[in-house]
Amino acid sequence: MASTEVDADLKFSIIPEWLLDSEVSHKAIRIYALIARYADNQTLTAWPARSTLAARAKCTVKSVDRALNELIEAGALAKELRRDDTGQRSSVYTIKRIRGGDKITIGGGQNSHRGGDKIDIRTITNELDPINSMYSKQFEVFWASYPHKVDKVRARKAFRKIDRKKLKLVVEGAQRFAEDPNLPPRAFIPYPATWLNGERWEDGPLPARSKRGESKTRAQENLDRLRELERG
Repeated sequence: MASTEVDADLKFSIIPEWLLDSEVSHKAIRIYALIARYADNQTLTAWPARSTLAARAKCTVKSVDRALNELIEAGALAKELRRDDTGQRSSVYTIKRIRGGDKITIGGGQNSHRGGDKIDIRTITNELDPINSMYSKQFEVFWASYPHKVDKVRARKAFRKIDRKKLKLVVEGAQRFAEDPNLPPRAFIPYPATWLNGERWEDGPLPARSKRGESKTRAQENLDRLRELERG
């Protein structure tokens, strides 16, 4: 079974396939990827200095300028000059993931852009947000396993606070808890959020239950041991 863990230091840029298949140079592709790393997730805008791009791309500033022009001509990048309060000019770049003329399909319908390809928005979302996607999938596995399904919203929030490297342990802990032969009646099972916030997946097996169906207390266990010693 493939692991769903994602390294906390994972950093990546998404490069549209149409751009990879275009006539732009390899240097332009690299510059696009670097700008995409700096871009805001919502506005897709970034303003890295040309010297910064040159240093990271291991090339000259003139090479960066040529690559920027290639990307602008290909429709993969928009450039806007702006001035700050001191009169200094800087360039603001907007990356274009959708080629001019492409069509986006949402729920069976098509919204026209410039182009001919069809792109599934759900696929884009999953690619842009692998960590959230992983949390959602693992939470649903946890929820299906946990024996007392109450207050799913609070449970989801508590689950989202857990270190992603521990998610597999959490799910396995919930499965062990649900399968424990000494699981108490539903009324005594902690709410999922309480169980998560208390890191109860690290607990060992539940204590043996008495004939009444309740878990033995520590005092009862000590009393039982004392009686065994007296008999021995």
